Parts: sequence; C-alpha cells; structure tokens
Amino acid sequence: MITGTDRACFIEIKQVLNVADNEKKDIQSWIEKITNNDMPIFGRTVQEVISVSENDESSAAQLSQVVLKDAAMTGRVLKLANSAYYKRSDQKVSTISRAIMALGFDTVRSMCLTVALIDSLEHGRNRKHLVSEMARSLHAATQARIVAIERNDKSPEEIYISTLLYNVGDLAFWCFCDEEGEQMEIALNKPGATPDSAQREVLGFSFNELSSGLVKEWSLCDLLKTTLDNPDNKDDRTRSVVLSHELAIASEQGWDSSEVRRLTKKLAELTKSNPRKIKEKLYQGAKQAEINASDYGAKVVADLIPLPEQVVEDKQEAIESVTYQYPEVDAGLQLSILQKLTQLAADSTDLSAVMKMILEGIHYGIGMDRALFALMTPDRQAIHVKYALGDEGEILQNKFTFSLNGRNAEILKFCIDNEKAIFLNGESSSDMAEKISQELSNVIGTRTFVISPIVVKNKVIGLYYADRSLSKRELPQESFDSFQFFTQQSNLILNHLASKR
Repeated sequence: MITGTDRACFIEIKQVLNVADNEKKDIQSWIEKITNNDMPIFGRTVQEVISVSENDESSAAQLSQVVLKDAAMTGRVLKLANSAYYKRSDQKVSTISRAIMALGFDTVRSMCLTVALIDSLEHGRNRKHLVSEMARSLHAATQARIVAIERNDKSPEEIYISTLLYNVGDLAFWCFCDEEGEQMEIALNKPGATPDSAQREVLGFSFNELSSGLVKEWSLCDLLKTTLDNPDNKDDRTRSVVLSHELAIASEQGWDSSEVRRLTKKLAELTKSNPRKIKEKLYQGAKQAEINASDYGAKVVADLIPLPEQVVEDKQEAIESVTYQYPEVDAGLQLSILQKLTQLAADSTDLSAVMKMILEGIHYGIGMDRALFALMTPDRQAIHVKYALGDEGEILQNKFTFSLNGRNAEILKFCIDNEKAIFLNGESSSDMAEKISQELSNVIGTRTFVISPIVVKNKVIGLYYADRSLSKRELPQESFDSFQFFTQQSNLILNHLASKR
C-alpha cells in the first residue's frame, strides 16, 4: 500500500483486504475470503473466459468482448499472439478477434488464464513460495500440453489449463496468507513433517482440498474438478495432469534423478512412445516453459524452471529470442485503454488497477521497451518505483531509487518542480542534457527517454518514465507527443478518482 502524510498529495493504492482474524478458518471461510475479498478480478476473469469459450455457440466476437473488458490483458494477449512461440505468419495480429481466428479459442483462453494467474504475483504476501509454486505450475502445464499432443488428445489446451490450475489452492494460500504463512513455515520445518501434515496442522485441511473448493466455487473445467477429486484415476487425461506435476517437482532435484527417470518411463507408456523420444520432448518442454514464462513477463518465474544440462547452454539464446519481441505503436490499443480507464474511473476506486492499466497503455500502446511509474516518499525527499513493465522491468524496479536532494536526480527533480513532461534525446538542449547524472544514466542504461509528472490535486506525487533503449529503436517526437497526451489524460482520471475518496 502506498501511503502519504498528506492525503491530498499521495495516492493510496488499495491492496488485497487484510483480514484481522488470526484464528484458524475452515475451508469455506478461506474460499469466501479469496473469492469475495482477495481475488475477485481473477475469479471473474477465469469464469467469464471459460464460460464463453466452452460454449459451442459462442463466437469470436463474444470471446473478444470478454477479453476487451480488461485493457491490460488485451495488450498482453496481443503481444503474446505476435511472439515467436505463437505467431503463425508474418502478418501482425492487431486485434483480439484476429488472434482468436488465427490461434483458436482454446489457445487464447490459455493465454488469458496464464496472464491472470501471473498477475497474482503482484499481490503475493509470501513471494518466495508463490514464485516457486508459479514456476512449478507453468512448467507442469507446458509439459502436460506436450504429453497431450503426443497422445493426440482432443483438446491439449484443456489439459494445459487443468494442469496450470491444479495447485490453485497452494497459489491462493501463499498469495493471501498472513500469520498462517509463518505458521506454515514452522510446521514444514518440524522433523518428519510432510506438506499434507503441515497444512492440516495449520489450516485443518490440505491445499488440495482448497484447490478443489475454489475450482467448484469458480465453476472451472470438469477435467480439473475430476482430477482434483480423484488424482489416482487411471484415465489418460487425468494421468497427463498428475504425472506432469510430479515431473515438474522431481526435476527440481535434477533431471538425472531416479524419480525423473521413473516418470519419463511412465509418460512414455502413456504416450505410447519410446523413452528416448519422450525424454527429448520433455527436455524441449522445460526449455519452452522457461521461454514462455519470460514471454508472459515473469522472468523471476522463468529463472526457477529447472533445465536439463543438455539445454542449459541454450538458455541465453532462448531468452534473447524473447527479449527482442518489443511492442509496436498501436493507436487503437491506446484509445481502447483510455476508454477503459474512463469507464473504470466512473465505476470503481481501484487505484492499483488504474495505475497498472496506464503503464500497459504506455508500454503496449505507445510501443515503449520499458515503462514505470515512480512515487515520492511521504517526506518528498526521494522517489522509488512501484510498478514497471517491459524487458528488465524487474531490474529497473529494484534500482530506480533516488534522493531528490542531490545532483543524481536533478532531471527528475526538474520534471517534478516544473510539472512538465520532458523528452531527452540527442537533440535536447545542453542545459537539459547536463541534468542527467551519471548515476541515473548507469541505472537506466540510456540518455534518451521520456518522463512526465503524476499530478494529483495540483501536487506532484511522482512521475512516469519510458524508453526504447533496449531495442535501439528510434524514439521520435510523435512518440513523445503520444506519451505526453496519454499521461495528461491519466492525470485527469487520477484526479477524478482522488475526488471520490
């Protein structure tokens, strides 16, 4: 939560509801807590996307309308549709309808659900466990899709989704736990403790039971329900989900372990393939899972997916193939996001959603390599990043912290003091260029960028920053004009929201 001593100056970004009750809750209380208070957008998005795409009478237009309700998701789905993994031709996919027609309902559905799940990382209260579970789920889902394709399954994407959400209870717990998270850590470290025994000691039920309850509450796919209720079922589709999760867990102890060899043999039998061939497929799956995680904007997750020794040397090449899929200018998406922002401002006071959507517009709509918004500290003496998007966004988020009292942040202070958007490039005046300190230049890795103040109730509370330094693409005046217009409109929307508080 972002706070300030002067509420007329600082925006409070609401995070998930912090439940004060420290008593153990029964499973239904947890389901209600997650669904009604902590995870409403994720639950609603999942339900709407699945209900439309599972209906045989649904059209591409109907699914498009569901996705377009979330402008941030729209931008990310379009970026993914144009990535090396999904792109089917040289023609750019510029609309959700075209993405659905080119890739199919099921693939777009998988994209949307993965985006929604990864977004929960931003709210995680126990990030270490949450990122670990996310890496395991994404790895398992990627392997399950490969297994399904090898089996000639009727719907590999349904297998992917069921595997991705198989441990949704684990993810939800680590995302929203309070003191229970600390208690779980203690219980897990007790001699002889197992995950199931620790979960029952702290909560009175298992994560698997929580997953099953959430899946039923959100009316998710039947395969996921039946697999959670009976994981020992010998049905090939259930086994694809369960064995893929077991493989993801086993690979964390090394791809040469006896458990991985045992599971590889079982998967070979399931796919009616020889072990050597399926082993190669699984190695490719691990590599693809890492690439996909980066493509979805979750490099911290990608770094935790274990790679076999044979493909470790290709890791940098794989990452680079994703790194240079930079978003292009999309005026239509800019307009769509501005319209969605206006609607959101009228219907809600969710400032966190607004700020993220603004960054999505700058990154995906204006076509910037990186975009961030930084907020001033309550004493107005320093500035630090709250959200960042794009390549190296997480690195930038960790490093972009400056005191406003010295020369290291002179150009940032100039922007704040003058309440003026600034375009820094090779044609900037020498006086302006001299305000870029060496420390700032080292952090952002460029001297060509755009910045604009965030002004609420006539006071600057922070700034927006964006650049194209990583792709080495030109940053013309037109892009600065779009950036300036977009940030001006966003300031109007933020002021409207502030007046409602």
